[in-house]
Amino acid sequence: MDRIDSGLASTKDDDIRSKSIAYKRREWLSALLETGNEKVIAAYQKYERINPAPIEHPGTLSKIEFWTGSTSPLTVEKLSSLSNAQIAEYLINFKETEVFRKSDPTERGLAQTLERCVEASPQKFTDNLLPFEDASSFYQSSLLHGFLKAWRDEKPFDWFALLKFICKILSFEHFWSVQYKVGFNYRNWILSTAADLIREGTKDDKRAFDVQFLTLAEEILLILVEKAEPSIFAPKDSSLDVLSSDRGKVFSAIVNYALRFARNSEAEDIGCRWPYAIRADFTKRLDRSVETSLEFSYMLGFYLPNLLYLDEQWVVGNIDRIFPQQNEDHWQAAFSGYLLGSRYPHTNLYVWLKANGHYRKALNANFTDKKAQGRLVRHLCVGWIKDWETFDDDTSLIYQLINSRNPNFLSAIVHFFFREGEALSQSSDSEKIKAYEKVKAKVKPAWRALFKILFRNSDEVAYQRILSPLSAWLGLVDEIDTEILESVKASIKYIDKAPGYGMTLSRVIEALTRHALITPQKVGKIYLEIPKSEMWYLQGVKKGDIEKTVRILYEKGHKDIADKICNRFGEAGVDFLRSVYEEYQR
Repeated sequence: MDRIDSGLASTKDDDIRSKSIAYKRREWLSALLETGNEKVIAAYQKYERINPAPIEHPGTLSKIEFWTGSTSPLTVEKLSSLSNAQIAEYLINFKETEVFRKSDPTERGLAQTLERCVEASPQKFTDNLLPFEDASSFYQSSLLHGFLKAWRDEKPFDWFALLKFICKILSFEHFWSVQYKVGFNYRNWILSTAADLIREGTKDDKRAFDVQFLTLAEEILLILVEKAEPSIFAPKDSSLDVLSSDRGKVFSAIVNYALRFARNSEAEDIGCRWPYAIRADFTKRLDRSVETSLEFSYMLGFYLPNLLYLDEQWVVGNIDRIFPQQNEDHWQAAFSGYLLGSRYPHTNLYVWLKANGHYRKALNANFTDKKAQGRLVRHLCVGWIKDWETFDDDTSLIYQLINSRNPNFLSAIVHFFFREGEALSQSSDSEKIKAYEKVKAKVKPAWRALFKILFRNSDEVAYQRILSPLSAWLGLVDEIDTEILESVKASIKYIDKAPGYGMTLSRVIEALTRHALITPQKVGKIYLEIPKSEMWYLQGVKKGDIEKTVRILYEKGHKDIADKICNRFGEAGVDFLRSVYEEYQR
């Protein structure tokens, strides 16, 4: 009891802290009240006068409590009812004590409440932001994040006041001199959110801040690009990792700002649509000893088509500095960004990058991001479809791609043609119909070349897994000829080797149903190669298509093949074709 009582005397004379400790002492002493000891009762009453709050767990000597989240000292309604000056004063004066319980208020809880207040009524705050200049960076970051959420919720506020506020806090010397613990760099939080705000406020002309504030936004961005710290980024990281980093957000904001500037510029020089200050800054950073961050290289590639719109001469003149082949990390970052940022290659960019050897280098690059590999294949296949490449030239990119024997590349080719063809075939748009015909025109030569390589290496599982989905290309050809027949017969035996092969098999069955009216005998021969192990699966998912195809074979006079198909299903223990078989035995 004496040890419990002595704790309070050794504390600092701080009212809030004293109340917290008094509460804890009462909680401990409550376990001894039933003894009737006068000393215990007197001490308990002493602490009760300091902090009369009800004891949540009376008599508990030992308790472990876990919770998530933070508690605010004020509700959203209460904080919102205060004036901006009163809110700022409260933020500055609030001090967090030791947190013992879920109900204990914290600075984080207060910051979250502030953010919700700003999100709910952003105009109230932009009416007078001056008091918040003296708040800590922690609360200022929550203030800005509240504005960001409000704008995304399409709530209006005074952008001029907000941008001036950001400029002001960035001008304070103490803003840059404060040292933060690792993981709690509130200065970086402010820089990052400021970049997000400018990006959100410029990316869509239908909902953007007034063009008269662009100069102010540029002033902020030029500070951010000098001060925002690079992250630990490796080329294998995804576009989401890079563009959501502090420095990545700044570069993304700069490009969006430059695009809005260009769309609203009345400058006569349409060849250079972006602000000269941004152009000069980017040119300076092309020297990787000046700009060492990989985020910059990645961003150049990711936004390359946008940069081309802003200044074609700048892009063409600096193409080899944007993609520095002598610096592998920066080249990979830039080219990965380009591939992942451009679903389809831009005509001029394709020509320039090919002429300068970048696509050829990419074919031999060890991209750790598999999505980048897939996009590379897409670019080169599109180049072939658009006749920028020819398969007759063994130096062409498409020839080298197919003959690379790289299983990842070959698999990506198979999936590209199928998905591209499937998407275009479902459109009634005349331009897409023409595009579909161009895709189909490349299917047979690609099939021939792929099958030759895959079959030659079909003793390896990696190539068997590609032969399997190749069979689904049946839906992309108008007629099954002898060459395709032999290819499918050789491929379908490996149908279960590829992940998700059930979908491939279903597509094969659907394609065979369409081909049955034109080449019924060839369709029947393919059916006879389907592994018996897959008959149960087909009964569950493609029963109708199979029955329809078998009936077509009978009607077209191919009874012998149709009978064999029915018998194969029966031998596998799947007898849904029995009624069809018996119907045609009369």
